[in-house]
Amino acid sequence: MTGIPNLTCKLTSPPSSAPELNAEQQSKVSALLDEVPALIEQLTPTPNPEERAQAKEWADAACVHRYFRATKWDDAQARARLLATLQWRHEYKPHLIPPEEVEPEAVTGKQFITGFDRSGRPQLFLVPRVENTKTYDRQIRFSVFMLEKCVRLMPPGVERLTVLVDFENLGFFNAVPLSVSLKFLNILSSHYPERLGVCVMVNPSWYLGIFYNLLFPFMDPVTKSKLYFCRIERSEEGRKKSLEALANGNGSESIQETSNIGKNTNILEVSHPDQLPIDFGGSFDFAYRHEEFWPKLCQV
Repeated sequence: MTGIPNLTCKLTSPPSSAPELNAEQQSKVSALLDEVPALIEQLTPTPNPEERAQAKEWADAACVHRYFRATKWDDAQARARLLATLQWRHEYKPHLIPPEEVEPEAVTGKQFITGFDRSGRPQLFLVPRVENTKTYDRQIRFSVFMLEKCVRLMPPGVERLTVLVDFENLGFFNAVPLSVSLKFLNILSSHYPERLGVCVMVNPSWYLGIFYNLLFPFMDPVTKSKLYFCRIERSEEGRKKSLEALANGNGSESIQETSNIGKNTNILEVSHPDQLPIDFGGSFDFAYRHEEFWPKLCQV
């Protein structure tokens, strides 16, 4: 067993997640891209030369394209949302969060990154039952830190990540407050548009129904469409059954609408077994060990 994560994508040519642009769309992207330097000059306080360069590097053509997709190609909305994120990044500095600032949030392994799904998307695992702090602002900073790491790990042509949340044994006493979840959801939807590939909710507890009934009204339709449920039998026999179902083509047959919140799926449809820890139905013999995991992640 190892605590060292897999942070290298094995797919030689991951499928691109960005659709091809027609002439009108390309014209829109080019026009807003040309406007980026002027948007940066509107930031407050006035950015220094290094900050201007970092902002311009971040707001590249692929970034502008994501904002247009998120706003259904509305010029005014795409521009306004891009400017809002430029201002947020200028103030919050998500790309510059020091590891030592958020490390206390990481020690229990409530969030970790390892492996890539079948589309080459980096995988962010959440295990909320091992929540260890009540420093909610720092919890959000830690979540943003992990998002930024996922973005850096994306292979060329890949723009999204896969999130896998283990809800087993989660309840009121060990879950983060709804207000914290809402703040993070707002950051994800506002400042990381088109970055979520799928979110797989593993072994949902009774708490999940209550939690998502409260959170669901605040989700946009696109995010809702990316939610999946998955039940994992954490035994050798259970893993064999999942592999057999996938081999027999039964995984896709099990996908169905559930409680109008999400769909059921076989987790092995999302990721190859060697990219998933054993606890998540895979064959990668990984267990979170902070002293092994953290130095590797900080090198990203």
